[in-house]
Amino acid sequence: MGENPDQIHHDGIVKTRLVESATQPMNIVCNAQPFGGGPGATLMAVMPYLRSRLESLGPVALHYVGSSLTMDFQKLTQADWDGSHHIDLYSNPETGKIELVSLLQRLKPRLVVTFMDELVAAAAQAADIPVVIIDLLLWFWPSISPHWRQADVVIAAEFYGVQERIISEKMNNVVTVPPLGPPPRTTTGPSKDVLLNFGGMVNPLMPKEEYVAYARLIYSAAKRALNLRNAALPKSQHAKLIVLVASLDVARGIDPQDPEAARMVLPDEALELMSSAELVCCTAGLGNLYAAGAVANAVLLLPPLHEGHAIQTHLIKKAGVSVDAMEWHEFTCGAPINYYNGSLEVMDDVSKAQKEVISSGQAQKALADRMLVAMLQSAGSAAGSSAEDAPLRSLITTFGQDNGDAMAARIVDVLTRVR
Repeated sequence: MGENPDQIHHDGIVKTRLVESATQPMNIVCNAQPFGGGPGATLMAVMPYLRSRLESLGPVALHYVGSSLTMDFQKLTQADWDGSHHIDLYSNPETGKIELVSLLQRLKPRLVVTFMDELVAAAAQAADIPVVIIDLLLWFWPSISPHWRQADVVIAAEFYGVQERIISEKMNNVVTVPPLGPPPRTTTGPSKDVLLNFGGMVNPLMPKEEYVAYARLIYSAAKRALNLRNAALPKSQHAKLIVLVASLDVARGIDPQDPEAARMVLPDEALELMSSAELVCCTAGLGNLYAAGAVANAVLLLPPLHEGHAIQTHLIKKAGVSVDAMEWHEFTCGAPINYYNGSLEVMDDVSKAQKEVISSGQAQKALADRMLVAMLQSAGSAAGSSAEDAPLRSLITTFGQDNGDAMAARIVDVLTRVR
């Protein structure tokens, strides 16, 4: 009996589709909230470990969705994404949402991994796509978003108050991992220069002019303090000022007279510069705190730009960690800011304090003098310090640290359940 040509044709189509299905990569969409540098930097640290762990699952395509400084990170690191999509959910939320929904419909991702972006989590959950949320600030939120509770897993980085929050909120979908950070230095090396590390200051709720003005103010005070420091010390102890930023806007705007005043560098170079600096002056973002705890010789925390900086500093001090930190009321006529008020109220109070310092020559001198004290102290104590005595080292001994692989492992655990 001869074979049915129609059946042969049908079987051929089925086999072709099966082959295409087998070779079609599984799409995963990753995203980082554009508030500060932590989410974007953490994602870049996790990505290579995630790729490595995904190899056993067959072909996978990793797509990045983001905006603002999170896209700056992609350019800086030349990240090896299979697809990169600039979608802004903050400056124009309605347009951004339409673009994101369209992208999700086209890619049909098996999983969406977001570093704390509630808007991305909401869009994915509305499309019935499994969601993993990486949360570096679970202890911080005034209330827990329903999208966190609906997530397949929330991966929370440890910090003061995280375990207590999980218990009090009865969050059964949370797993914890050690915070991201570099290996601690075990030996001390020669130190030189003063490093000013602004980290990621960009915040969609804050006008660009605000954080650029902040950077200019601190930069000017640091230059003034450094000149006074060098004048007070022998030439052999003179230092340079090195300025690091994580935003192209800040890099371009920090000194209109010197376009090369600030640099954007890869994390490894930033750590090397931090470890060799005599003094690290930095914002109190968690990434900066853990990096400083691992490698810095001496640390001065800059005035808070928002409530997160201030509350993290307060929690560290409450736990008995000794850290030198500046507050706005040291340089203004006002009372200390209540950083436990709402975000917009706090940002308004910080803006008022910042403008007061910018408009007052006396306040600017007080800021520079405060930085000078820290510079002279670090210059005097550098020779007698040890790696074990490094400031903020107790953060690492308390919570441990990870290179990104622990987060990657948890993501793959979810993927193997839902694929």
